Parts: sequence; C-alpha cells; structure tokens
Amino acid sequence: MEYSASATKHLFWFVETKETARLLEDHTMDEVRQIIVNENLYQQKSRARLIDEFGCIRKRLELLPGDLRKMMITADIHTGKLVAFIGCMAADRSLFELVYEVYRKKLYLGEPRITDADLNVFFKDKREQSERAAAFTEASIKKLKQVYCKYMFEAGLLTGTVSEKQVSKPYIDPRLRSALQENAMERYLAGLTGQP
Repeated sequence: MEYSASATKHLFWFVETKETARLLEDHTMDEVRQIIVNENLYQQKSRARLIDEFGCIRKRLELLPGDLRKMMITADIHTGKLVAFIGCMAADRSLFELVYEVYRKKLYLGEPRITDADLNVFFKDKREQSERAAAFTEASIKKLKQVYCKYMFEAGLLTGTVSEKQVSKPYIDPRLRSALQENAMERYLAGLTGQP
C-alpha cells in the first residue's frame, strides 16, 4: 500500500463504522451504500461528504476479516473501538507504521509519552524513505499528526492532552488477540501491545 495523506480529511467515525458493519450483516455493500446515502445515515450536510465518508469506512471494513467486523458489533465498546482502529491502520500505511514503529517502541521501552519530536522524526524518516511521502506538504503533515493522535486518543492508546500525549497500553480481549493471530495480523497485535 502506498503512503497517502487522505486521512487529513477523515475522522475516526466509530459510531458510523459500527453501524455500517451492522448493516453489512444483512445487506450487500451496494445495498448498504444506498441505505446510507438515501437516509443520510451519517448525518452529513452534503451528499459529496456523505459519499466520501462512506468510501473511507467501506475501505476500512473491507480490509477487516469478517470475524473482526462481527466483533466490532458484539464486543464491548473498548474492543469495538480497537477493531475500528485496526481498520484505520489497515487502510492507512502511515498510521500503521506510526503505531508499529513509534507507539510500539514506547510501550516496549516503558516510555510514558509520545512527543511532537517523535512525530516529527517519524514523518522526516518517511519523507526520506518514500517519494510519495516526500510529496506531503508541511500543512498535510501537521494535519496528519493531529488526525493520527486523535484516532489514538479515541481508541484508548493515548490519554492526557494534545500537548502531553501519555502512552496507554490498551486491554486486548483474548478473543481479539486470537482473531488477530488467526488472520495473520500479528503485526497489528504487536503494535498495540508493544511486543518485540
């Protein structure tokens, strides 16, 4: 998957993602799209924004194995949010690598915070490693840092404030751990738990 700055215009959308996954239990993806658009289920002001949001959520859900999608609907809210976050990581290479390379290391080393310097070093490295990432504007990188941290706050990986981002190791339900292992998603598990 290529690097992309498209997350600058996307939110975590947990409630909408969970509702979309619930609809997918009984409908095809095309039927779900029609229901969401016709009923403005995401309560967007414009049809274009509604369709863009659906496209993002659809991509996230399609990259999750079926048992994880079902878990998002049936598990407790904390686990549901972690599954939604895993969908975000699956759909966004930069986010996955941020979690795997920065957050995981912080957990492993017992470091309490993710700093702005950590985020700056991460994006500097990505720009040096990839022509695609090198094309990100400073404004896009600034927005990506905000968006990714917001996702991590919403999923329970960070606590505190925007200026004092405290690393928080999430509780991983044993069923989620098993589902990730069974679906060859061990790197996602390692990213969330700080495993080497």
